[in-house]
Amino acid sequence: MVTYHQEKKWIWEGRNFPNFVFENISLDTLNYKFGQLDMVEKFMNEDDTNQLQLEQLLNEALSTSAIEGETLQRSSVRSSINKILKLGLEDDYSYTRESDALIEILIDAKTNKEPLNKQRILKWHKALFPTGSSGLRDINVGSYRTDTEDMQIVSGAWNREKVHYIAPASSNIEELMYEFLLWLNSDSELGSIYKATIAHLYFVLIHPFDDGNGRIARAITDYVLAESSFANPKFYSISTIIYQKRKEYYEVLDKVCTQTNQDISLWIQWFLQLLEESIDSTLVAIEAVQVKVKFWNRHRETKLNERQKKVIFKMLSYLPQEFEGGMKVQKYMSITKSTRLTASRDLSDLVSKEIMSNHGKGRGVYYSLVL
Repeated sequence: MVTYHQEKKWIWEGRNFPNFVFENISLDTLNYKFGQLDMVEKFMNEDDTNQLQLEQLLNEALSTSAIEGETLQRSSVRSSINKILKLGLEDDYSYTRESDALIEILIDAKTNKEPLNKQRILKWHKALFPTGSSGLRDINVGSYRTDTEDMQIVSGAWNREKVHYIAPASSNIEELMYEFLLWLNSDSELGSIYKATIAHLYFVLIHPFDDGNGRIARAITDYVLAESSFANPKFYSISTIIYQKRKEYYEVLDKVCTQTNQDISLWIQWFLQLLEESIDSTLVAIEAVQVKVKFWNRHRETKLNERQKKVIFKMLSYLPQEFEGGMKVQKYMSITKSTRLTASRDLSDLVSKEIMSNHGKGRGVYYSLVL
């Protein structure tokens, strides 16, 4: 196995770890964006708020799992959010133990302002792995790792793997996590934004668990930001943006983890930009949410079958972008598992009810939502 940076030491081997140093960056823009989001919320009605919470938590849950290579069913996660937050939205009751557990962790991180102690973090970890395993591999669940071998962060195909980082030995984890939690729960002059940014990196560098470290690091970031009350923490998601920029995320970590002088300026700069993009994404999503709410309010009394509802939900989920290529009979058949005749009838019915409009001729006919 090729060891990346094999001639260098890791950041935790530096004499002053974890006394990180970094260049201060102006937070004016980020504070302004948080203020924008807080102001917009004050003018949102209950339907808009519920829908936005649903969308943001849904995307966050799917993204934080996808970063780790795990795929959750969108419908199951949506159902879990609706149940746990009691939003009262239409539900197919497809929630699972895994989707319930993840949503409970995310909500706990964003709303429970009790001190984040060892017991709580171990509960989060246990909830992430209800079967006691990660894939086919048994892991320590609800406890710190006890491996005697190096905890390595690797990439690449088997037999050609590259080691990007080796975490501290398991024998040091208890002490390192004690110091981490002591720092996390102490008053600091850093401010919540800097503290959240550093907490994410600090936890990832310790890497206390056999698996799930990334998901818990992102939850810890949410927890610190939620304490600040900048804006409703259920309204924005760092995981969604990290997933979109995961290559950059690992490239930055790759560079920072060898800084034995404890200089994490590169991480600070990158992560603060990430937070700005997260707020921008939410502001765009709010517009899409308002369009969806108005759409369903218009058609509150319109009779629709389950196939039609499923297709409409799918098309609306693409907002603010348009549903690529429009809805065609073949796509409708694929989504609803229906026959061509049924799909054609359903689509014609949606046009007659002014929910969709049709475009083109012959085989080029496609349908778009009337928004």
